[in-house]
Amino acid sequence: MTPKELVGIFERDFAAAGVETPRADALRLVSETAGIPALEMELGPGPELAPGTETLLRRLAARRCRREPLQYLTGRACFRDLELRVSPAVLIPRPETELLVDILLLSLPRNGRLLDLGTGSGAIAIAAATERPDIDVTAVDVSPGALEVARSNARQCGAKIRFLESDLFSAVENETFDFVAANLPYVTEEEYETLSPEVRDHEPALALVAPGQGLGVIRRAAGALPRHLAPGGKAAFELSPFQAPLLAALFGELGLSARIARDLTGRDRFVIAEKP
Repeated sequence: MTPKELVGIFERDFAAAGVETPRADALRLVSETAGIPALEMELGPGPELAPGTETLLRRLAARRCRREPLQYLTGRACFRDLELRVSPAVLIPRPETELLVDILLLSLPRNGRLLDLGTGSGAIAIAAATERPDIDVTAVDVSPGALEVARSNARQCGAKIRFLESDLFSAVENETFDFVAANLPYVTEEEYETLSPEVRDHEPALALVAPGQGLGVIRRAAGALPRHLAPGGKAAFELSPFQAPLLAALFGELGLSARIARDLTGRDRFVIAEKP
Protein backbone atom coordinates (compact mmCIF):
# COMPACT_ATOMS: atom_id res chain seq x y z
CA MET A 1 0.00 0.00 0.00
CA THR A 2 1.24 3.52 -0.76
CA PRO A 3 1.73 6.16 1.98
CA LYS A 4 -1.03 8.32 0.48
CA GLU A 5 -3.52 5.44 0.56
CA LEU A 6 -2.64 4.73 4.17
CA VAL A 7 -3.09 8.39 5.10
CA GLY A 8 -6.61 8.25 3.64
CA ILE A 9 -7.49 5.15 5.68
CA PHE A 10 -6.08 6.65 8.88
CA GLU A 11 -7.90 9.93 8.29
CA ARG A 12 -11.25 8.14 8.13
CA ASP A 13 -10.45 5.97 11.17
CA PHE A 14 -9.29 8.96 13.23
CA ALA A 15 -12.39 10.98 12.33
CA ALA A 16 -14.63 8.08 13.38
CA ALA A 17 -12.75 7.89 16.70
CA GLY A 18 -13.36 11.57 17.43
CA VAL A 19 -9.84 12.86 16.79
CA GLU A 20 -10.06 16.65 16.29
CA THR A 21 -7.58 16.93 13.39
CA PRO A 22 -7.78 13.57 11.60
CA ARG A 23 -6.01 14.45 8.35
CA ALA A 24 -3.20 16.42 9.98
CA ASP A 25 -2.62 13.61 12.47
CA ALA A 26 -2.65 10.95 9.73
CA LEU A 27 -0.15 12.89 7.63
CA ARG A 28 2.15 13.54 10.56
CA LEU A 29 2.04 9.94 11.79
CA VAL A 30 3.02 8.53 8.40
CA SER A 31 5.51 11.30 7.66
CA GLU A 32 7.43 11.05 10.94
CA THR A 33 7.34 7.28 11.20
CA ALA A 34 8.18 6.46 7.58
CA GLY A 35 10.40 9.48 6.98
CA ILE A 36 8.34 10.75 4.05
CA PRO A 37 7.67 14.51 3.72
CA ALA A 38 3.97 15.32 4.09
CA LEU A 39 4.03 17.43 0.93
CA GLU A 40 5.33 14.47 -1.05
CA MET A 41 2.33 12.42 0.04
CA GLU A 42 -0.05 15.24 -0.89
CA LEU A 43 1.42 15.54 -4.39
CA GLY A 44 1.51 11.88 -5.38
CA PRO A 45 0.93 8.29 -4.26
CA GLY A 46 4.62 7.50 -3.78
CA PRO A 47 6.20 4.04 -3.67
CA GLU A 48 4.72 1.08 -1.83
CA LEU A 49 5.58 0.94 1.85
CA ALA A 50 7.71 -1.92 3.14
CA PRO A 51 5.51 -4.52 4.90
CA GLY A 52 7.21 -3.93 8.25
CA THR A 53 6.67 -0.17 8.04
CA GLU A 54 3.02 -0.58 7.13
CA THR A 55 2.48 -2.98 10.03
CA LEU A 56 4.11 -0.54 12.47
CA LEU A 57 2.02 2.35 11.16
CA ARG A 58 -1.22 0.38 11.51
CA ARG A 59 -0.34 -0.45 15.12
CA LEU A 60 0.38 3.20 15.90
CA ALA A 61 -2.82 4.29 14.16
CA ALA A 62 -4.83 1.86 16.29
CA ARG A 63 -3.37 3.50 19.40
CA ARG A 64 -4.29 6.94 18.05
CA CYS A 65 -7.85 5.68 17.56
CA ARG A 66 -7.80 4.91 21.29
CA ARG A 67 -6.97 8.62 21.68
CA GLU A 68 -3.36 8.21 22.71
CA PRO A 69 -1.65 11.55 21.94
CA LEU A 70 0.17 11.69 18.63
CA GLN A 71 3.29 13.06 20.36
CA TYR A 72 3.55 9.93 22.51
CA LEU A 73 3.26 7.77 19.40
CA THR A 74 6.05 9.59 17.57
CA GLY A 75 7.99 10.27 20.78
CA ARG A 76 8.51 13.89 19.78
CA ALA A 77 7.00 17.30 20.47
CA CYS A 78 7.92 20.76 19.23
CA PHE A 79 8.48 23.69 21.58
CA ARG A 80 9.70 27.00 20.17
CA ASP A 81 12.53 25.90 17.83
CA LEU A 82 13.24 22.71 19.78
CA GLU A 83 12.27 19.12 19.06
CA LEU A 84 11.91 17.36 22.40
CA ARG A 85 11.49 13.75 23.43
CA VAL A 86 8.24 13.10 25.27
CA SER A 87 6.77 10.06 26.97
CA PRO A 88 3.80 9.39 29.28
CA ALA A 89 6.11 10.42 32.16
CA VAL A 90 5.77 14.08 31.13
CA LEU A 91 3.17 16.52 29.91
CA ILE A 92 3.28 17.42 26.24
CA PRO A 93 4.56 21.03 26.06
CA ARG A 94 1.80 23.51 25.19
CA PRO A 95 2.14 26.49 22.83
CA GLU A 96 0.97 28.94 25.52
CA THR A 97 3.92 27.97 27.69
CA GLU A 98 6.22 29.41 25.03
CA LEU A 99 5.04 32.84 26.25
CA LEU A 100 6.37 31.99 29.70
CA VAL A 101 9.81 31.64 28.11
CA ASP A 102 9.39 35.05 26.46
CA ILE A 103 8.54 36.58 29.83
CA LEU A 104 11.55 35.14 31.60
CA LEU A 105 14.00 35.96 28.81
CA LEU A 106 12.92 39.60 28.90
CA SER A 107 13.25 39.72 32.69
CA LEU A 108 16.49 37.85 33.39
CA PRO A 109 19.56 40.03 33.89
CA ARG A 110 22.89 39.22 32.25
CA ASN A 111 24.37 36.08 33.89
CA GLY A 112 21.20 35.74 35.96
CA ARG A 113 20.02 32.62 37.78
CA LEU A 114 16.85 30.83 36.63
CA LEU A 115 14.87 28.15 38.45
CA ASP A 116 12.39 26.08 36.43
CA LEU A 117 9.97 24.77 39.04
CA GLY A 118 8.32 21.53 37.87
CA THR A 119 10.37 21.11 34.71
CA GLY A 120 8.62 18.06 33.20
CA SER A 121 10.14 17.49 29.76
CA GLY A 122 12.59 20.32 30.43
CA ALA A 123 11.00 22.52 27.75
CA ILE A 124 11.19 25.84 29.62
CA ALA A 125 14.67 25.29 31.03
CA ILE A 126 16.14 24.04 27.76
CA ALA A 127 14.61 26.83 25.68
CA ALA A 128 15.98 29.41 28.14
CA ALA A 129 19.44 27.81 28.30
CA THR A 130 19.79 27.55 24.51
CA GLU A 131 18.48 31.06 23.80
CA ARG A 132 20.40 32.70 26.64
CA PRO A 133 23.70 30.82 27.14
CA ASP A 134 24.83 33.44 29.67
CA ILE A 135 22.31 32.42 32.34
CA ASP A 136 22.66 29.76 35.02
CA VAL A 137 19.72 27.33 34.87
CA THR A 138 18.46 24.94 37.55
CA ALA A 139 15.45 22.72 36.85
CA VAL A 140 13.60 20.66 39.46
CA ASP A 141 10.81 18.11 39.44
CA VAL A 142 9.32 15.72 41.96
CA SER A 143 9.11 12.93 39.35
CA PRO A 144 12.24 10.83 38.65
CA GLY A 145 10.71 9.71 35.36
CA ALA A 146 10.22 13.29 34.23
CA LEU A 147 13.79 14.18 35.15
CA GLU A 148 15.08 11.28 33.06
CA VAL A 149 13.25 12.68 30.01
CA ALA A 150 14.40 16.23 30.76
CA ARG A 151 18.06 15.22 31.11
CA SER A 152 17.86 13.32 27.82
CA ASN A 153 16.39 16.37 26.09
CA ALA A 154 19.05 18.67 27.52
CA ARG A 155 21.83 16.41 26.24
CA GLN A 156 20.20 16.24 22.80
CA CYS A 157 19.90 20.04 22.64
CA GLY A 158 23.33 20.73 24.10
CA ALA A 159 21.88 22.66 27.04
CA LYS A 160 23.84 23.02 30.27
CA ILE A 161 21.32 22.65 33.10
CA ARG A 162 21.46 21.44 36.69
CA PHE A 163 18.60 18.98 37.25
CA LEU A 164 17.46 18.09 40.77
CA GLU A 165 14.75 15.83 42.16
CA SER A 166 12.83 18.17 44.41
CA ASP A 167 9.41 18.73 45.96
CA LEU A 168 9.12 22.36 44.88
CA PHE A 169 12.02 24.21 46.57
CA SER A 170 13.15 21.39 48.88
CA ALA A 171 16.43 20.69 47.03
CA VAL A 172 17.35 24.38 46.73
CA GLU A 173 16.30 25.43 50.22
CA ASN A 174 19.18 27.86 50.79
CA GLU A 175 19.37 29.31 47.27
CA THR A 176 17.97 32.44 45.64
CA PHE A 177 17.25 33.11 41.98
CA ASP A 178 16.72 36.08 39.69
CA PHE A 179 13.72 34.39 38.08
CA VAL A 180 11.49 31.47 38.97
CA ALA A 181 9.36 29.96 36.18
CA ALA A 182 6.52 27.73 37.37
CA ASN A 183 4.19 25.63 35.25
CA LEU A 184 2.77 23.58 38.10
CA PRO A 185 -0.42 21.46 38.31
CA TYR A 186 -3.46 23.76 38.29
CA VAL A 187 -6.39 21.72 36.90
CA THR A 188 -9.23 21.22 39.36
CA GLU A 189 -10.51 17.73 40.08
CA GLU A 190 -13.84 18.68 38.47
CA GLU A 191 -12.16 20.05 35.33
CA TYR A 192 -10.03 16.93 35.04
CA GLU A 193 -13.12 14.79 34.37
CA THR A 194 -14.06 17.00 31.40
CA LEU A 195 -10.67 16.97 29.65
CA SER A 196 -10.18 15.27 26.29
CA PRO A 197 -9.32 11.55 26.40
CA GLU A 198 -5.83 12.40 25.10
CA VAL A 199 -5.14 14.40 28.26
CA ARG A 200 -7.28 12.67 30.89
CA ASP A 201 -6.43 9.10 29.97
CA HIS A 202 -2.80 9.41 28.90
CA GLU A 203 -0.94 12.42 30.31
CA PRO A 204 0.36 12.22 33.91
CA ALA A 205 -2.30 13.37 36.39
CA LEU A 206 0.46 14.27 38.87
CA ALA A 207 1.52 17.09 36.56
CA LEU A 208 -2.03 18.26 35.86
CA VAL A 209 -4.34 18.09 38.86
CA ALA A 210 -4.10 19.87 42.20
CA PRO A 211 -6.47 20.05 45.18
CA GLY A 212 -7.93 23.26 46.53
CA GLN A 213 -9.62 24.37 43.31
CA GLY A 214 -6.40 23.63 41.47
CA LEU A 215 -4.32 25.99 43.60
CA GLY A 216 -3.02 23.59 46.24
CA VAL A 217 0.46 23.14 44.78
CA ILE A 218 0.72 26.72 43.51
CA ARG A 219 -0.18 28.16 46.93
CA ARG A 220 2.52 26.04 48.54
CA ALA A 221 5.09 27.27 46.03
CA ALA A 222 3.94 30.88 46.39
CA GLY A 223 4.33 30.75 50.16
CA ALA A 224 7.99 29.77 49.83
CA LEU A 225 8.73 32.02 46.86
CA PRO A 226 9.81 35.26 48.64
CA ARG A 227 12.79 33.65 50.34
CA HIS A 228 13.99 32.14 47.06
CA LEU A 229 13.91 35.37 45.03
CA ALA A 230 16.93 37.64 44.96
CA PRO A 231 16.18 41.35 45.59
CA GLY A 232 14.45 42.61 42.47
CA GLY A 233 13.88 39.02 41.36
CA LYS A 234 10.75 37.96 39.51
CA ALA A 235 8.60 34.87 39.05
CA ALA A 236 5.95 33.87 36.54
CA PHE A 237 3.29 31.22 37.20
CA GLU A 238 1.13 29.71 34.48
CA LEU A 239 -2.43 28.90 35.56
CA SER A 240 -6.13 29.03 34.68
CA PRO A 241 -7.73 32.44 34.06
CA PHE A 242 -10.07 32.20 37.05
CA GLN A 243 -7.10 31.51 39.35
CA ALA A 244 -5.02 34.51 38.25
CA PRO A 245 -6.59 37.20 40.51
CA LEU A 246 -6.48 34.82 43.47
CA LEU A 247 -2.75 34.24 43.05
CA ALA A 248 -2.05 37.92 42.42
CA ALA A 249 -3.81 38.76 45.69
CA LEU A 250 -1.81 36.11 47.53
CA PHE A 251 1.46 37.55 46.22
CA GLY A 252 0.37 40.97 47.51
CA GLU A 253 -0.18 39.49 50.96
CA LEU A 254 3.33 38.05 50.80
CA GLY A 255 4.88 41.45 50.10
CA LEU A 256 5.42 40.96 46.37
CA SER A 257 4.10 43.17 43.62
CA ALA A 258 2.07 41.25 41.05
CA ARG A 259 0.53 41.71 37.64
CA ILE A 260 -1.47 39.46 35.33
CA ALA A 261 -0.41 38.76 31.72
CA ARG A 262 -2.60 37.32 28.98
CA ASP A 263 -1.94 34.56 26.48
CA LEU A 264 -2.38 34.93 22.71
CA THR A 265 -6.11 34.22 23.00
CA GLY A 266 -6.56 37.14 25.40
CA ARG A 267 -7.09 35.01 28.51
CA ASP A 268 -5.41 35.73 31.84
CA ARG A 269 -2.74 33.02 31.82
CA PHE A 270 0.27 34.19 33.85
CA VAL A 271 0.83 35.95 37.16
CA ILE A 272 4.15 37.76 37.35
CA ALA A 273 5.47 38.59 40.83
CA GLU A 274 8.41 40.81 41.75
CA LYS A 275 10.36 41.11 44.99
CA PRO A 276 11.15 44.69 46.04
